[in-house]
Order: sequence, then C-alpha cells, then structure tokens
Amino acid sequence: MTARHRARATGTRRTAGAIGSGAVALLLLVAALLVGPLPAQASSAATLLRLAQLTPDLKGVELVVSSVADSRKSVIAATLNYGELSQYQALEPGDYVVAVRNAGSTEPSMVTRTLSVMPGTAYTVASISAAKSPDGLQVFTDDLTPPAPARARVRVINAAPPSPQLDVRDAKSQPVALALPCGQASPYQEVAPGMMVWTVGAPGGAGNPVSFGVSPNQVASVVLTSGDGGPRAALVVDTNGPAMMPPGPVHAGFGGMAGPAPGAAFGSAVLAVLAALAAGVSVRLARRTG
Repeated sequence: MTARHRARATGTRRTAGAIGSGAVALLLLVAALLVGPLPAQASSAATLLRLAQLTPDLKGVELVVSSVADSRKSVIAATLNYGELSQYQALEPGDYVVAVRNAGSTEPSMVTRTLSVMPGTAYTVASISAAKSPDGLQVFTDDLTPPAPARARVRVINAAPPSPQLDVRDAKSQPVALALPCGQASPYQEVAPGMMVWTVGAPGGAGNPVSFGVSPNQVASVVLTSGDGGPRAALVVDTNGPAMMPPGPVHAGFGGMAGPAPGAAFGSAVLAVLAALAAGVSVRLARRTG
C-alpha cells in the first residue's frame, strides 16, 4: 500500500471513529432527555410522626399538627378513640404546634404544645391528660432499629390510669418495666417472638394477666389502657422487619410513601434500548474500521 493509500485509510478510520462517537453521544443525549433527571438517592431517613389518644376522659377528640410558620395549615390530623394510634406520616424537620380539640369544633384547642422535630427521627405524640396545659401532651421518641434476626423488640406505654405507676413482668416474673409512671414509655427491649403473657399491676401487687402476640423482626409498642377488671394490653406495630423509612418528607396532608415517579419505568426501558443501540453502533464501526 502506498503512503497516499495509508493516509487515506487512516483518515477514513478517524472519520468513522468520530461519527461513531458522535452517534453514541447523540443516543445518550436523547436517553437523558427522555428519562429526565435521575432521582437522588435518599441520604438519610425521613422524619416520622404519629398521634396517639391515651386519655380515657377525652371522647371524640382530634389531634392536629400544624406548622409554626402557618398555624392554619394542618400537616397531620387524626380523630382517635382512647387507646388508638395513627399511622406514621413523614414530614419536614422543623417546628410544629400540636393541638387537641373536640372533633369538628371551631372552639380554641383544649391542649396545645410546640414540638421541634429532628431529621431521621420517629416520634409518637400522645394525649395523656385532659388538663389544659402542655403537660397534657407527651412526646415519645421511637427507636425503629430492627431487632436481631428472628427476635422482636417491644416497649411498654402506660396509659392506664388511675394507678400512678405500674409494674410489668413476664411469664417468669422477670421485670419488663417497674414503677412505670402513667403517661410514660419504657425503653425497648428484645424478646423472643410468640404469645406473651405478662402481669400488670401496682408496684408490689399481684398484678393482672394480659396477653398478646408478637412476630419475628417486629418492633412494637405494648399500650396499656384501663378496662373493666384491670389494665388491658394492645400491641401496636411500630415497624415490621428492617426499618424502612420513607425516602423524603411529605410537605402537607396525609400522604404516605410515594411510588415511582410517573414515566420512570418507561424512561428506564427507553434508556436500556438506546444503550443497546449505542453499543451496537460502536461494535459495527469498530469492525468496519479495524
């Protein structure tokens, strides 16, 4: 091959290579435009908050969480009966006002208090007294850390007046929570899953039996309420399995975990097809210019 022919071949390969690179770049640009910006990976867990009505003297009340910046804008609201807890809702960290009022009433709230919520933390805000003071609302910080494999984690919330304190023991008379004040929560502790039979009563007393079931990998709160014949126990599941937090905050309303962004599945499919086409173009050009 003469020098002129070699130069022409080299130029042809360079031109083909440039065309190939341009084709790949064009295909990837089209993919980016179709798919749109990729969702950002959640760097931390969302802030979670739920409401609880743990006051037997309050009937048909509504708990409302509003932004301090705009108290007219409710972020979370729930009408609960005695012993009930709402679902967790994700919200932005910041300052909020929590109020207890009669359901559907336009009169001033019976109980209010301010609350500062931190990123990546779960809270339960509970009405524990009908007293018209901030002490009528209690804030529990919830630990949603998953238990060891095939274990469970539980805590006790004492919402069973009139006893000012309660002792809680397991089936072997081992202490679960001793002298737990009314309106307070015990620390979480790991237990073997299955049916639990505990005794609940005033410190030093014999206690009344309560029973409930807990499943493996659950994190739960055992809520003690007053009933005929003594305290009753209800298991409220805080989380099942590994603690899966919503990826971001809900700005307002009752929204839960958001699904994939509209068109995300279509965009991913388009991206895969265009990537395959780009790879095919590159291979064919490589063979032609090799």
